[in-house]
Amino acid sequence: MRPLLLALAVLLAAAPARAERIVFAMDWKAQPEQGGFFQALAAGLYKARGLDVEIRSGGPGLDNQQLMAAGAVDMALGSNVFFAFNLVKAGAPIVAVMASLQKDPQVLMAHPDDAAQTLADLKDRPILLSDSSINTMFVWLKSTYGFNDKQIRKYTGNPAPFLVDPRGIQQGYVSSEPFQIQRVAGWTPKTWLLADHGYQGYAALVLVRRDWIETKRNVVQAFVDATIEGWKQYLASDETPGDAMIRTRNPDISNELIVFAKQKMREHQIVGSGATVGTMTEARWQAMFDVAAGQGVYARDLDWKRAFTLEFLPH
Repeated sequence: MRPLLLALAVLLAAAPARAERIVFAMDWKAQPEQGGFFQALAAGLYKARGLDVEIRSGGPGLDNQQLMAAGAVDMALGSNVFFAFNLVKAGAPIVAVMASLQKDPQVLMAHPDDAAQTLADLKDRPILLSDSSINTMFVWLKSTYGFNDKQIRKYTGNPAPFLVDPRGIQQGYVSSEPFQIQRVAGWTPKTWLLADHGYQGYAALVLVRRDWIETKRNVVQAFVDATIEGWKQYLASDETPGDAMIRTRNPDISNELIVFAKQKMREHQIVGSGATVGTMTEARWQAMFDVAAGQGVYARDLDWKRAFTLEFLPH
């Protein structure tokens, strides 16, 4: 080989590979329930795998389904399994490749002196629910515990109606709303974590366009691997980088809420531990689809298996 060509070949071989750019959209403002992603970014775990990741915060009015369909983002966070089923129903070529939260953090809350002892005791009681919950976790409550649509009351994020009603019931996240209620009212609400009562839905799903799975498999795998490592770090070792980035992205969040959220996530094994972090099973997906289809949310012949893939997860 000529000296000039040889020198050029050496330079090309030594040059670092260009990092793969990924725009990842969150489903809400930065919070500990997304901590593994911010940990992976802040601690350089994505970069170490050749990824240049930009995390975009979510909020009211932002629709990740529309953003992905328009090509505005490459990957996104889907709140729950119903989000993924809805994409299949709409014919969108988008697939869930991992579940950040092994347990959906959804709870129902009551006043501490409420006589109710079980979820079944809340049947026929008015419940404050967000619009998104009516067609997701409430579908499961109707199927499993016999709840009905007459119980639904509009929840806008304001806890005042719950606080002033001694028999009030409100939805929330185990890692968030109980803390807020305690700060405002001075008492800790009675809570039922739905995941501990049979609700098998995953939460905080990583969604990827199907064409990336077909043409950029190594990129998807690198993102999943780095995110799983980020979650393990965030809840088991040094979460300082992730917390610092969360506070920067969401200045309104308090240090006390961050501490409370992580405590509850550990206590209830929301993310799982060890080999279970990030994983999914077909059986749990089918269980959730069967519940929803049984309530008429989806047609029985919907190809629900197109909502997810297990191929990028540790076995």
